[in-house]
Amino acid sequence: MLKSMTGFGRGEYEDEQFSVTIEMKTVNHRYNEVAIRLPRFLNPVEDRIRKTILKSVNRGRIDVFINASYTNTENVSIKVDKALALAYHNALRDVGSAIGCEDYKLNEQSEILYLSRCPDVINAQEGFFDVESVWPKLEQALRQAISNLVAMRETEGSNIYGDFIKRADLIAEKLAVIEERSPQVVEEYQTRLSDRINELLEKHNQVIEPERLLQEVAIFADRTSITEEIVRLKSHIKQFKLIIDADQPVGRKLDFLIQEFNREANTIASKANDYTLAQVVVEIKAEIEKIREQIQNIE
Repeated sequence: MLKSMTGFGRGEYEDEQFSVTIEMKTVNHRYNEVAIRLPRFLNPVEDRIRKTILKSVNRGRIDVFINASYTNTENVSIKVDKALALAYHNALRDVGSAIGCEDYKLNEQSEILYLSRCPDVINAQEGFFDVESVWPKLEQALRQAISNLVAMRETEGSNIYGDFIKRADLIAEKLAVIEERSPQVVEEYQTRLSDRINELLEKHNQVIEPERLLQEVAIFADRTSITEEIVRLKSHIKQFKLIIDADQPVGRKLDFLIQEFNREANTIASKANDYTLAQVVVEIKAEIEKIREQIQNIE
């Protein structure tokens, strides 16, 4: 099944001690790139998160946003830097002395509140963090987000699949027009060449040898033959349909194959030597370009 590289997924988990919300979005990218933003205390499981995601997403840039809180109070301790608090207290007295308020007494409660807000006076320190107990909870939310993401990518991929089939069939129809028209080009060339030569020879009372005319027509037919290109392009269309039905990432294969589509179309255009054929090739190339643009969004 085709999967788009664009998608969004969200997952959540919450209990009395741990809650987490995970949001994931993916966009087009040539390779597979994962960027994870998460709370510092979850750093030990970042590699597990990355590996879990990469099992389900094979191509695209993946942005992961994780918000989590761990409410186990036994895991947190509060430290007061008494020496720093005293230093701030003495500094306040020095400030008062500098402005001539040496005897001014600070309100004790107000000073305590002020000192508690001073940088690094009060610090929260995390103790032991039990990764193994939290990981199953985090993984549950992560897999939910991945599932929602993949579902959205598959839905968009299904839409692109329908568009691919439609355009591949259009190219096949236009290629059939070229195949039918191609022999007529040689016949029309033979008629025009014969008329021109006979018109010139009549002025000199001469007649052209049929063998010579046939030789010129044969050279033209060989130079403008597009049979091989038509056969190869038909084969590419069949291969294209087989690839998009494969149950695996196919973006890179399609990217290469569509280059072959373009190569054959360009060769047909250069050898056709006919206005009608040239117009049909332009229409084919327009469809190829639309497919190429869509391939950039396929996993």
